[in-house]
Amino acid sequence: MRRPDNQPDFIGALLSMILGVCISFEAYRLEAFSTSLYVGDHTLPAILGLLFFMLGGVLLVQSFRVTEEASSPNPGPLLPGKRLRLLLCFSFLLLYVWLLGAIGYTMATFFVSFAFFILIGSYRWRTSIVYSVLLTGGLYVVFIYSLHITLPGGDLF
Repeated sequence: MRRPDNQPDFIGALLSMILGVCISFEAYRLEAFSTSLYVGDHTLPAILGLLFFMLGGVLLVQSFRVTEEASSPNPGPLLPGKRLRLLLCFSFLLLYVWLLGAIGYTMATFFVSFAFFILIGSYRWRTSIVYSVLLTGGLYVVFIYSLHITLPGGDLF
């Protein structure tokens, strides 16, 4: 048998598949207590077990592929532009923690998601504003109307 080219992915795939089988057995055990085949305490573990097993299988197959990245053990140094972008992302996360207390969840999420869409996604500022409004509005609807959870307000608002 041929050895995998990417051994960490191979080990992770096997662990994922084993975990998927264990979760599926637990879902099968819980299915005996449910009143319906489709709805009950066993549904989420069954879905997760299947996903873990299937995605582990995909990773297992991909661990045998020969790629350029797998053959080079040492990646190149982090370029200065990428390093600056990474430091800015960490800075915005720290700023987000402070902004949560100062201006509240909704406005802080809007500002920081705007910055992340520009930094990580490399979108234009207009597109970043639209995506930030959609993300913040979507999270607001999910938390307030679906989950009935109040979001923290800030000291200023």
